[in-house]
Amino acid sequence: MNSPDHDNAVSQRQQTQATTQANLLGELYWFIRVVEAGSFSAAAEQTGIAKSSLSRRIIQLEKRLELQLLNRNTRSFSMTSLGEQVYRHALEMLAAAEAVETCAQQANGSPSGLLRLSAPDVLSDWLLQQLHSYQLLYPRVSFSLLPQDAQVELASQRLDLSLSLEDAPENSSDIVARKLASLTTVIVGTPSLLESLQHPKTLEAVPGKALLALHGNQRPWGQQSKERRLQEPAFTTQNLHLLRKAAKAGLGLARLPLCCCQADLEAGTLALACPQEQPQPLTLYALTPAARGITQAARYLIQHIRTNLLDSQNIGIDPL
Repeated sequence: MNSPDHDNAVSQRQQTQATTQANLLGELYWFIRVVEAGSFSAAAEQTGIAKSSLSRRIIQLEKRLELQLLNRNTRSFSMTSLGEQVYRHALEMLAAAEAVETCAQQANGSPSGLLRLSAPDVLSDWLLQQLHSYQLLYPRVSFSLLPQDAQVELASQRLDLSLSLEDAPENSSDIVARKLASLTTVIVGTPSLLESLQHPKTLEAVPGKALLALHGNQRPWGQQSKERRLQEPAFTTQNLHLLRKAAKAGLGLARLPLCCCQADLEAGTLALACPQEQPQPLTLYALTPAARGITQAARYLIQHIRTNLLDSQNIGIDPL
């Protein structure tokens, strides 16, 4: 039979261990926030925690683990190789905590909490309408939106959902891709540019220097009949919104989703070009993390968008 002193010692050790683990979880959370912000100053602005306090927490974490997690200089830092490993494990810890929260939300019957998502900037007007009607149904959901044309790392950005016009990643164990819609694309340019080009009916009649490229000249313009590879395009960008602005500025002809330039076509600032061409449509994907599964709020939003696409008329956006 154990003595009271022995029982008290065991109890104290257990309490100390529990406190240590709780402190470790908290310090790992702040480590994630600092790494994601890119600097202690940015993390302080985003969290409302003093920069000196954040620095002390990371130093305490390094002492607790007996590891150097960050290489610091006067203005910035970079993660050590061990710091990157700890960061990945910390992300898994945070994902598990969010999964617990999701289970609680599901038990309550309706989505709630913060939904983190990204989407091409050129679709922001359409998407904000979707988010508004969604929030009317589920007012306990709030949103954090990252405008991003290129595919993003869902885990490192802590995103629940990414709407993407990029080709879906093949053979990925990290991402689940769902087709949402097909976006009609058109070739457009300013009326004055089309007049100077003598209103070409096909792309063959348009020189490469009169064309605008997305993602550089490595990506050809997809046409139903054949592809047009761009040689020395007049302008290249990674952003569809900037591509539309370049077309409106008269820099060249652009291949754009109809939904994002319909207003310009109606206003006459842009006009349809090459009427005999049939540009291939773009596919809008909903990308969600595979590791922890789709959150309830993200799943409901995807279904909400699909329902809206079926029930309403969206010029150039057809449900899949």
